Amino acid sequence: MPEHYDSAPVEKLDAEALRRSLEQYEGSCEGAFVRIRGVKALARDFGISEREAMCALVDAGLWPERFRRSRSVLSAEGLKRLLRARVFIAGCGGLGGHAAALLARSGVGAFVLCDPDVFEESNLNRQMFCTEAVLGRSKAETAREALLNTASHLGIEAHVLAVDAENLPALLAGCSAVVDGLDSLPKKIMLEEAAARAGLPFVHGSVSREEGFAFIEAAGGRRLAAMWPDAGNGTKQGDSAFTEAPDTVASSAAGVACLMASLLVGALARGEVRDSALLHLDCSVPELERFAF
Repeated sequence: MPEHYDSAPVEKLDAEALRRSLEQYEGSCEGAFVRIRGVKALARDFGISEREAMCALVDAGLWPERFRRSRSVLSAEGLKRLLRARVFIAGCGGLGGHAAALLARSGVGAFVLCDPDVFEESNLNRQMFCTEAVLGRSKAETAREALLNTASHLGIEAHVLAVDAENLPALLAGCSAVVDGLDSLPKKIMLEEAAARAGLPFVHGSVSREEGFAFIEAAGGRRLAAMWPDAGNGTKQGDSAFTEAPDTVASSAAGVACLMASLLVGALARGEVRDSALLHLDCSVPELERFAF
């Protein structure tokens, strides 16, 4: 699986050197957990990025305080893989916004965000980063600011543009995975094809009213195109069921995004992507179904 680093990964640092450095900063750690100020101090002292400082701490048996509650769930190697991953997210609205927030809190260290739109009042019912204060502002840039307020160590590129077949190859360069937060089937299939050509895992999500679907596929997969062969070849371009964003609510957008983030975090932490089942979430019941295909 490809990995991306904003700064080169460092060789394993001496655990005692790390501890001695932390001793200079009162209140920077509590037992085996290092607070944000300690992470920033180590990055400065050793001339490395904050994400690489976190990786060095984990190697030394010292976990960042922000991941204290993840320690029994993630392995040290899994957390390091997440911190060194760079995830491309197309669309920063209902699905993409929720997925980005979950991935950032889970440990993913870098993002490329793309969305050409601004927040509108109709987004307030379901979109993670939409508040009354940001109406009229760029979705991608607002998402970047919100994510950095959550995790200042993140490396984030925000692009206020619509993805297309021409710009996607450059945008996907250096990424670890592709997340689909787009709002029409032709666009989703275009993104899946770009991910396949780039050799990247693809995470799909879609919602309509109170239900939605999600899956992850390994590099080179084209499962979405196989499911909807008419949607991407121009024969259904006038069909609103294929080309227009459907009505939906907060629970289905957030629920499907949670499935998407869970699938990707598991794959990145393992260092291996396996095709998942097609997951169907129906929030009106609620229930979750799995379909093999």
